[in-house]
Amino acid sequence: MANTDVTLGNARKSVLSNQERAQGFTHKWKVLYTDVDEGSGSTDTVTVALGDTPADFVISKAMVNVTTAFAGTGGLSIKVGTDGDDDNFITATSVLTAGPIIVGAGAAPATLAGSFAAASDALQAKFTNSTSGSPSALTAGECDIYLAMHSANDVG
Repeated sequence: MANTDVTLGNARKSVLSNQERAQGFTHKWKVLYTDVDEGSGSTDTVTVALGDTPADFVISKAMVNVTTAFAGTGGLSIKVGTDGDDDNFITATSVLTAGPIIVGAGAAPATLAGSFAAASDALQAKFTNSTSGSPSALTAGECDIYLAMHSANDVG
């Protein structure tokens, strides 16, 4: 199993507007299949760097919306977390079907530990190919990653 690291460009990272924040999310990242079509092994992973949290951060909500199902491989899942805990916010879930991925009630992160810290942390999405095919065989797929990310320094 090999891992390929990819950095998502700034054009597909956004801070949501006040109107878009109505569901409680503050940040969005758009990941296309062309971002993860790396690696040729049937169990390869692709780690997409999303950027860093602010210092004194709190992540209170997490969701992935698969807007176009990923296609071209036998099994592909996504996890969202930090470089120290890659499934802290979203645990491994298939992206072969379109629709929302929410692991906790009210879109709460998968685990509390790692959802807040005094120091900044690196955010990432890890895609894992689990059966036949490989990430390089992808022909379609798109998802939006949503987080409610706050800096405690901005509160009160």
